[in-house]
Amino acid sequence: MYLKIIACICILIGFSMFGIYYAYKPIYRKNDLLEMKRALLSLSSEIVFFSNINEAILSIEKSLDKPIRNIFVKFRENLEEKRGEELSYLWEDALKNGCYETYFAKEDIENINMIGKIIGSLDVNFNVEGINIVIDYVNSTISMLDEEKNKTFKMYQSLGVLSGLMLIILLV
Repeated sequence: MYLKIIACICILIGFSMFGIYYAYKPIYRKNDLLEMKRALLSLSSEIVFFSNINEAILSIEKSLDKPIRNIFVKFRENLEEKRGEELSYLWEDALKNGCYETYFAKEDIENINMIGKIIGSLDVNFNVEGINIVIDYVNSTISMLDEEKNKTFKMYQSLGVLSGLMLIILLV
């Protein structure tokens, strides 16, 4: 009897945790996008101030938080190795290796990947305008995530608890 009660509590807690995870996932994604926006704003101003990409990346990576810092650290390391590859490939490699801790969606990664193609140009104004395009995407995605969070936050939490209760009823 006690084993059934403990199993029911474990099932309910497990499904509730899944519901909480899916409820908070847009919030974590929004936080990562806000940090990337802050990094891109800093990068665009540092590109204007410094003419060297290495110095600009080194200057901003110290002020970034962990998941986004990994991307910029990897990009700087790729640049310092000078593997003879294009900047777009180095940025893509840094993005692939640094995004494993973030909550970015596939379309976020694809749009942020445009930065590698933009930064490779010699014109500073073109670099800044290209980064501003990615910042506009981040802003629109953040506003979409705010709307999504308002619609689905309680639903996912309730869905987790109700799914756990339904499973308990079916098993008992």
